[in-house]
Amino acid sequence: MSEPTIWGIAGLIMVIADVVLGTFFMLFLGGGALLTAALVLAGVQEPVMQWLAFAGFSALGVILFRKKLLAAFGPRKNERYVEHIGQKVRVVDTIPAHGQGRVLYRGSEWPARTADGSALEADSSAEITATDGILLTVAPVAG
Repeated sequence: MSEPTIWGIAGLIMVIADVVLGTFFMLFLGGGALLTAALVLAGVQEPVMQWLAFAGFSALGVILFRKKLLAAFGPRKNERYVEHIGQKVRVVDTIPAHGQGRVLYRGSEWPARTADGSALEADSSAEITATDGILLTVAPVAG
């Protein structure tokens, strides 16, 4: 099998893997391999130059385009945790005004704060309104 074919197949495999995984990383490795295949077809025969070209094309792609692609097509902040919004919790450690306390949610204690900075007493009920990592933002509910 010729070198351009090897680079081309490797590039296509990496691009397809990225389409399946959605990481926007393998895409650039695949693109680097495809561009390297084109360079080999253009006459670059030294293996060291091929690997340097592959590394350079891949790194350049990541540096120039990965953030833009993630911003356009990647997950939005907290998009993975929207199922928590609206769920009821019980305050287990008082949440002081403009501070953090703890709530019981799905059998575990989570750090929490209130959206408006108000205090919530222990044993009161609340509803999750937002998440920031593992920090829950809650609002009081009756009952």
